[in-house]
Order: sequence, then structure tokens, then C-alpha cells
Amino acid sequence: MNRLTDREYHRYTAVLREDNHSYAKTPARRPGGKATVEITGKSGMLKCSVRNLRPLNTPNSDKGYGVWISAGEKGDSVPVYAGIIEINARGVGDSTISFEPDRIQGLGLNLRSGGILEVCVHTAPNDDLPGDRVLVGELELEEADLPGEPKMEKVSPFGTGLPYHQWWKFYPGYFQNMMFFSQDNQNSGSYGPVFRGHQLVGLQYAQGAVKYLIHGIPGRFCLRDQPFGGATGYVYWHPLPGQQFKPGDYGYWLIYIDPATGEVVYPDKAVKPPDCSDCEKE
Repeated sequence: MNRLTDREYHRYTAVLREDNHSYAKTPARRPGGKATVEITGKSGMLKCSVRNLRPLNTPNSDKGYGVWISAGEKGDSVPVYAGIIEINARGVGDSTISFEPDRIQGLGLNLRSGGILEVCVHTAPNDDLPGDRVLVGELELEEADLPGEPKMEKVSPFGTGLPYHQWWKFYPGYFQNMMFFSQDNQNSGSYGPVFRGHQLVGLQYAQGAVKYLIHGIPGRFCLRDQPFGGATGYVYWHPLPGQQFKPGDYGYWLIYIDPATGEVVYPDKAVKPPDCSDCEKE
């Protein structure tokens, strides 16, 4: 099926991280934001919220910020311009942009395969080409209503990090009976599993054989995002490329399982995430 049908629904989300600190309104804080893309049949809606960006649309400047969507980081597609995002005096911007999914697909971008959302400097009022990239985030499928069976996708979420590992991405929204977490299992409700639309299944190898099974949940290096506070075995965290072990940085919470016994194992020293009061809450 190459075209979206009238009854299909897709919802994607993206956490926007800083890519160029020179546009921060307050240098001591990192710019960031979030975006949601909803596609219902032949209509689409993009909602984008950003914070701590220096306003550029001043009387002495024709520059502003725009939103672009591309197929990925490899530069194998031309970014598609979605619309502008206006920044107020406090460095905050909220925009709602409607678009036609068929038009975007006609330009060579298939949103059903995900994509990269970028907030870039808009170099001129009538120019749809992006300037400096200020924020960037990966669009992840959060909810879908479409025919067909879900598929596992082989990925490399950590780049060269965690050698001797293989990873696959899947979308737990397809498995409602399998992936349900009750608020009753969270100690105080102040932290718990944070889902960004997908999860990871991994294998760690040793001397050519599978040593451990791994499950990964996207989340920040923050106690608020650690599943069940680590009580169920999610005591390891690894950052995404470009992120570090700093409060609020993005990565995955991991649990390791012995494939022979099915028991949770602890091959390394557990990490201790910072309290949420040290993180930027988003």
C-alpha cells in the first residue's frame, strides 16, 4: 500500500534536542522542545513546542525559525519545509501546522517510515531552504491504526557504543495485552516507564554465542524516567550518540536477562540517575 487510506491513523512524536547552542536565549540552559505529527487519511497536523530560543524575528532582522522534515541523518533526501514557528520574548514558541501527507510523499518522504524533524533558521521570509539547524529529533511512531502485522526493525541506536550487541526496534502499541504498566506498580507516581513510541530488543554476544537478552525503554538519565525506579531490573542506562551521562540527557534504560533461565542478571555495576529536581522537566 503506497498511499495512506482514509481510515488509517498515525501519530508520531519527537523529542527535540539542541544541535546549535549559539541560538540559546539563556546560555546557561539548553534549548529543547517536542513535536507531534498526526496523520488521518489524507490530512496531517504538526504541533511543535520549543523553549529557550533567541527570538530572531525582530524589526532589524528578516530571520526566523522554520520546521523541516527529512528521511534521516544521512542526507539521502531533501528536507521538506512544513512551516514557521514564532518565538516570543521569553524564548518560547508553539505552532500548529496543517499539511497534506500526499504532497510530502510526492516529494519523496514517506512518513510511515518515520523521519527526522528539524527546527532551523529561516534565512529569508520567502525562502523554504533551511539555514542553521538549531533543534533536531527523531519522529517515532506512538500510535497507529492500520491493517497488517507489525514488523521488527534492525537498528543501531548507540552508534559505536555497546559493542558486541545487536538491536531491534518494535512498537508496543501493537501489543496492548503484553505491554501494560499499572500506576499501582509505581511507588509514588513521580517516576516510571517513559515510552517514546518504541522499545528495543537486543542480544549481547560473547565468543560468537548469545550471552544475554536485553530489553530497552527510551528515557532520560533521570530518576523520573527510570522504569519502576530500577526495582524490576532496569538499572542500566546508555546515552544516544551525542548525549552523555548528564541529568536530562536522552538514551535507553536497559534490563539484561539470562536466556537459559529467563532470570534478570546484573553483569555490571548499576547506574544511579540524578533526582528529577536536577533535570529539565519536559
